[in-house]
Amino acid sequence: MANERIEIVVFDGFDELDVFGPFEVLSTAGFHVDLVTVQRPGSVVSMRGVEVSVPAVLGAADRIVVPGGGWLDHAAEGAWAQAQRGTLPDRLVDVAQNARWMASVCTGSMLLARAGLLAGRYATTNRNAFDELAPHVLEVVDERVVDDNDRITAGGLTAGLDLGLWIVERELGPRAAERVARSIEYTRQGRVWPAPRRNGATGRDAG
Repeated sequence: MANERIEIVVFDGFDELDVFGPFEVLSTAGFHVDLVTVQRPGSVVSMRGVEVSVPAVLGAADRIVVPGGGWLDHAAEGAWAQAQRGTLPDRLVDVAQNARWMASVCTGSMLLARAGLLAGRYATTNRNAFDELAPHVLEVVDERVVDDNDRITAGGLTAGLDLGLWIVERELGPRAAERVARSIEYTRQGRVWPAPRRNGATGRDAG
């Protein structure tokens, strides 16, 4: 699956579980998953002080996952800080033009929203940020994962595991997702909410 590359964006103040939950699932499924920075390779420090050396930069893959972290308390480093600076939202707009899909975990959806990439979409985020997300989307959906075709959003923290498993199911089928869930000893939580398709049809759910 060398051509099945997924990029997970990291920045100072990212939430560890938002990143490494999907990373574990997608890597176990056989995807080539890379952590990437926004502008240049280098060291990135998570919200709890884990330092990661990141050699790649956003933009080489057409499948992208955006984490949250530091939004709710407006931390000096994290998703909120990235939104204020504007560089990451602008870069997300650039890469969205060629993206097969873009996904987010927790308040990573706020970065997609600030970039205007959730306008007219159904989406979810950390429950404590529902009111902030609402003006940027068609409707906020209180579900673990919301699939609106090329935008897939997940709720808080552990919902990133369900996001990863849903991506596996979308890309490789339900048997692959079940195999990965057993491998990591995780029971999928709740349903994936499929947004109505633009032609009026509905998508699948995770059951």
